[in-house]
Amino acid sequence: MNATRTQHPPVTEARGVLAFWFGLKSPGKKDDRRVQSALGLLHRQAARGQLEGWREEARERLALILLLDQVPRHLYREQPRSYATDLQAQALTRRFFERGDWRPFEPIERFYAALPYLHAEAPALQEQVNPVIHACAEAIPELAFMGPIADLYRETIARFGRFPHRNAMLGRSSTPLELRFLEEEWAPRRRRGRRAPGAGPASAPAPGPALGGHARTGASRSEPGGASPPGAARPA
Repeated sequence: MNATRTQHPPVTEARGVLAFWFGLKSPGKKDDRRVQSALGLLHRQAARGQLEGWREEARERLALILLLDQVPRHLYREQPRSYATDLQAQALTRRFFERGDWRPFEPIERFYAALPYLHAEAPALQEQVNPVIHACAEAIPELAFMGPIADLYRETIARFGRFPHRNAMLGRSSTPLELRFLEEEWAPRRRRGRRAPGAGPASAPAPGPALGGHARTGASRSEPGGASPPGAARPA
């Protein structure tokens, strides 16, 4: 693979995080090395609480959410560490809900600002984020599949209080009911969601790690905006 396509100079500021992230097209496993080289250092700083100054201004807070929620799902793919900073990201999403200062955001930006709540194993957060995800899905054709996915996540947490598909990775024992659910409901409904109109290729992964691509309000643009299902976007 061409090294120039897998490497990127380290990003050092919030606007650079946004420019890099929203410049990716359908981010997935193919982008893991680029994400590592561009955002790995900032992710580690964010995880250590060294970017707390980014919490206040809305767009800097969005950049911090990407570093804590999306980036680790690239850096630590299929590892428990990919969830290690979820609670930090959720605290930042809570601030958006409390302050409402994401109102000027494009739908794709609001989608990413809300995404940590979709990854939360908490019924109240799932209820709160569900209408936000639906609104973003209605505004962006490429995200149409996310409405049914958000419903699936909400129902899963209401039923089990956790995402059963994470159990093996996190060393948690699954109940027979959870195993049957994963086979008979979770997997089929995620496949149907990915094949919904506007969802892009049937092979596109469901949301979780990183949903990039980035079409704003349904129209393609080259910077902060845009969205098509990413390969990094494993479930929750």
